[in-house]
This record gives sequence, C-alpha cells and structure tokens, in this order.
Amino acid sequence: MPWNSTLRLKNLTVQIFNIMKKRIIRINDVSQIDTARVSVYDLNNRYIDPLGNIFGLRYNKDDRKVEIIKLERFHSGESRVFQQIANRQKEDKFSNETIPDFSKSGDNHYKAEEYEDTSIEPEIFIEEVINNAETHKERISGLIKNIYDSDIFPKENKHESTEFDDIVRSLEIDGIQQLEKLETYYRELTNYPRSITYYQAKIDNTGKQVFDKLSGNKELTMRFIFIYEMSASIKRIYTNLKKHIVRIDEFTSGKNIDDRQNMTKHQKQSFIDARTSIGNTIQDIEGILRQNATLYSYACNVANYQ
Repeated sequence: MPWNSTLRLKNLTVQIFNIMKKRIIRINDVSQIDTARVSVYDLNNRYIDPLGNIFGLRYNKDDRKVEIIKLERFHSGESRVFQQIANRQKEDKFSNETIPDFSKSGDNHYKAEEYEDTSIEPEIFIEEVINNAETHKERISGLIKNIYDSDIFPKENKHESTEFDDIVRSLEIDGIQQLEKLETYYRELTNYPRSITYYQAKIDNTGKQVFDKLSGNKELTMRFIFIYEMSASIKRIYTNLKKHIVRIDEFTSGKNIDDRQNMTKHQKQSFIDARTSIGNTIQDIEGILRQNATLYSYACNVANYQ
C-alpha cells in the first residue's frame, strides 16, 4: 500500500496529548502543580513526587477545568522510564541532595528537573498540527481583535498605533497566511507530490545522507520527504509566529489598564483576554516547536525507514 494511503488510514481521532513529547517532572509535592496555569500542551505531562507517586492531568469537560489524577497503569515504554526516575526520586529523598521546595518560595509553577520522552508518531503529529492550524489562526485573529477593541493604543497616539499596526501586518503575512500555505503544502505532499528531484534540492546535508541511503526505494523516499518537508515547514512557520507574538507580548506588557481611567469595562476585559491569549499562544507554539525538533530527528534517522 502506498505510504500516503497508509497515512490516510491512520486513526485521526487520537488525542494530541497521547502522541506529544512527554515532560516528566520531579516535584516535592502534588500541591506544586498549578492547574490554573496549564494549557492543552501540558496535559501530557507526568509528575513524580519523592515517594515515587506519579500524577497526570485530565480535563473535566463537565466542570470545564483541569484535574490532577494519580496514575497507576502505563504502556511498556513509559513504565521503564518512570521506574528509573521514581527510583532516583526515592534515592534523592534519603540522600544529602535536597530537592528545592518551590511551594515555600511563593512560586508554585514547577521549575523542577525535567525528563523528556522523545518518542513520536510522525504522521499523527503532523496531522494534528494541520488540524490545529485553523485554531491557531482564529486565536491569533481573536487576540488582535481584542487589543484593537481595548483601544489600548488609541489613534491619537500615532507612534504606538502605527507601530502596532506594523506588527499586526507582519503577523498576518508571516503567521496567518503561512499557516494557510502549510495546509496547502500538506495536501500537495499527501495527494499530488512533485518529482523527487524537486524536493531533493530543498534537503539539508543531514537529510541528504538519509535521502542517499533510501535511493532506489521510491515509497520510503517519499515518506522521508513528507516527514522532512513538514518538519522544515512547521519549524519555519511557528518560529516566525513566535517571533511576532513575542513582539506583541513585549509591546503590550508595559500597559497598565488601571492607569487608564477612561477605559470601559469591556475594553479592560478585552485587553485582559488578549494578554491571556498571548501567553497561552506562546506556550502552545513552544510546545509544537519542541515536538517538531523530535520530528526532525526522526526524519533524519535512516533506521526509522527500515
């Protein structure tokens, strides 16, 4: 069966947090997990306390909030990693090494040591990125609208207003339009790819080593090209997205709505919503870029095509 036909038969209902890169975080106590500060990309995190207890996160649709759950069962790959970390966690508890108690520092957002499971299902991850591109476009458009609705940069302040307009223009060109092109490129690679030689010219030196070793097997070569090209596109687009969203973050962070006596309640709430969305979007983009780095490593490992 051709590789692209196999791709279309993948189970696209798999939740993204089941195939994302996992962060396994050592904590002192479960109280360090601040559910108010997590995003969808944190739902795949695992937390291990000094006793070796392992916790995860679950979204409660009825209450519309994130819950902490104690985990008991894992697949074989997870069990091995968790056991190693749990053993070390227990050893640390009885050694001279002290794990910082962040709950006493007033910062409950864990800075504890992190471990990462670098496994990935390439086709499913790519499909999820494509499916979520529309969500990111809507979120970016929404946060821009909220900033304009807040009137935090009034037209009377021509300098700030013009500068913000320029940032938005760049974000629309490098962000929203590029996300649309990403979807188009995905359809090209899966449904009507160009000649192999066309894509060959776009591959870096690391990728060329894999390409050369797969030479002669068109099916495997096309699978490599698909994974490699999607990884390159995701990196380019989401790196640019992050750059522009960070610019908006920096441009708006110095604004204090409490100093604006003439702002209406709606305008203040619009600005608050925009600031929240900016933070969540940056966090989501960073999660995608971390996973995409794993995707690139997968693409450039010839053993994955045997």
